[in-house]
Amino acid sequence: MNPCPLVWIVIGVAGSGKTVIGRLLSQQLECDFLEGDRRHLLSNILKMAAHIPLQDSDRQSWLLEMEADIQRAIALNRETVLTCSALKLSYRTQLTAPERVQLVWLNVPEAELERRLSQRGNHYMKLEMLRSQIAAFEPIQPEENAIIIDGLLSPVEVVTDLLKTATQLFPSLKKSWWQRCYE
Repeated sequence: MNPCPLVWIVIGVAGSGKTVIGRLLSQQLECDFLEGDRRHLLSNILKMAAHIPLQDSDRQSWLLEMEADIQRAIALNRETVLTCSALKLSYRTQLTAPERVQLVWLNVPEAELERRLSQRGNHYMKLEMLRSQIAAFEPIQPEENAIIIDGLLSPVEVVTDLLKTATQLFPSLKKSWWQRCYE
């Protein structure tokens, strides 16, 4: 039997619902939640707020911060949900290098992303940045073993579908958090 993931990384472009889904998933799993946007340097946030796309060099410290969060969660055996755009295969490879890390891709059509971002009022990542995110995105590869979820569903339906699929892959998810984390 496969042990449950200790770290779940909810990934997708801006507007895909990473934070909403990540928080809801962490509540359902009764585990920690870490918002990947909070790992960005202020200089990165200011760039994105000014509609300037980040380069790989800008993202390096952000990826290292999240990688450290993942390593810490694994070392402490603390189930954690983390959000991260993880647009490139190299980023996803870096973040999933440890065992017991599971990617969850929120698949949302571009028109819906545009609609969501045009209504977003309290976030630095606005509609103007969507094109650069879509251009930077490298499609999920089969060897990544990501769980791909229809991001057009309601948040509750997304998490329900995700947990249904995940339970088929990891039957020990049926156990309580304290039982599955200490397998």
